[in-house]
Amino acid sequence: MYFTKEYQNVFTTGSDGKSWPGWKETWLAASKYNQALLAPAKKKSMQRIARRADIPEDRIEQFIRESPWEYERLQIHLNTGIPAAIRSPHGAFIVDEVGLTKQGRHGVGVQRQYNGAQGKIGNCQVAVDLVYAVPGERRNADQKTWPLGMEIYLPESWTEDRERREEAGIPGNVVFKTKPRIALELIDRALDQGLMPAFATADCGYGDSGEFREHLRGRHVPYVPAVSPEDIRVVDASVNVIVPGNGTAHRTRETFPGYTAVESAGDIAGRTKEWKTVTWSGGTKGKMRGEFVSSMVRIVDNTAKRHVSDEVCRLLLERIEDRSGTAELKAYLCWGMDGASLRQLVRSAHIRWAIERFHRDAKQLLGLDSFEGRSWKGWHHHISMVLLAFAFLSLLRAEAQPGSGDRLPSLRTIARAVVLEVATQELMAERSRLKRKYKRESTRVQYEAEFMLRRFSDW
Repeated sequence: MYFTKEYQNVFTTGSDGKSWPGWKETWLAASKYNQALLAPAKKKSMQRIARRADIPEDRIEQFIRESPWEYERLQIHLNTGIPAAIRSPHGAFIVDEVGLTKQGRHGVGVQRQYNGAQGKIGNCQVAVDLVYAVPGERRNADQKTWPLGMEIYLPESWTEDRERREEAGIPGNVVFKTKPRIALELIDRALDQGLMPAFATADCGYGDSGEFREHLRGRHVPYVPAVSPEDIRVVDASVNVIVPGNGTAHRTRETFPGYTAVESAGDIAGRTKEWKTVTWSGGTKGKMRGEFVSSMVRIVDNTAKRHVSDEVCRLLLERIEDRSGTAELKAYLCWGMDGASLRQLVRSAHIRWAIERFHRDAKQLLGLDSFEGRSWKGWHHHISMVLLAFAFLSLLRAEAQPGSGDRLPSLRTIARAVVLEVATQELMAERSRLKRKYKRESTRVQYEAEFMLRRFSDW
């Protein structure tokens, strides 16, 4: 495919610019693997991929588990290669994690841990990922998503177990990293490649991390992450804080005066009368709207010691009532977006759903959760190939030209169109060959039907 051709250098040379023996076979396997991921199948196992690719299974396994191509370079290429049809001044970074349900305990990173896909503790792998998303102008369904990177999260039980590390081929320089730290490394890599988002967002698993938010401020990246409403403590942004020095030499941190009111998100939500109904997008079930309010605040680091941080931002609150009338409160910290309207803040906070759809489509269409190997390299090779296949479909979707008022096609629709096009081309070539080989029409048609079943289905 022309798209995969742009990444050929990744599969044929190392970072030192030198090729290796058998690089042609590596490139052929990469092209075939990418095509096989696009073919319909409930599971994208090595055996099924080999059958789709029409090459021996051991060659597919070698390509994923042992081949010297560097998955980091492929993911970097995705960072630098965002096409014009997707790139936008409004593009955002979205961070999240995805649970991959697994059996046994030998697959790299597998243990009992929280699996977001199941909503409970289970045996799984967890990966942290970063995508670039551009909001749709009128509706969520028109949002465009491009994958930037994914890395497995290794629990401390793995990083400290020498035997398991050796069995999984985990590089010696890999140490324990929290999920927010992994996310920051993915973001830093994208920034270092010259990609600057309009803002970054994440759920409260990342937004609650002061280190995560501080690092983004240091890189001058505006952000709108969710935070836990029950944990956040703030003072009004107008409070005159006490700085170290000027007769307060014993102080090492900025503090707020003792008479200052320290509030939680719930406190502010309970006293404010300024809630506004905001519509932020169109959905399949109608307009998407809710009640919101925002205020300028300074984040409190330590209530007992009256420590405040340098984080002055807008606290965005969202109030949601269920059918019983019970209200749920959500909170977001909006830094570097002081000039944004309330609706713009709301739209930014709600763009995060795109990464959940990315996880769903990558699993259902491309086999994100189908890797059956146990090694570090194999896992990252497979995942990176899935990201590449997703990027290809994303580009085709972005280049689609819907009529006025029409939606962009779904990724599944694009995947079906790709398979149909490939199937049609191959069938036409096959029929041309069969005309010369078979004289009886019934024999030819039967052979064509068997070919289609064998090539493009699980049957």
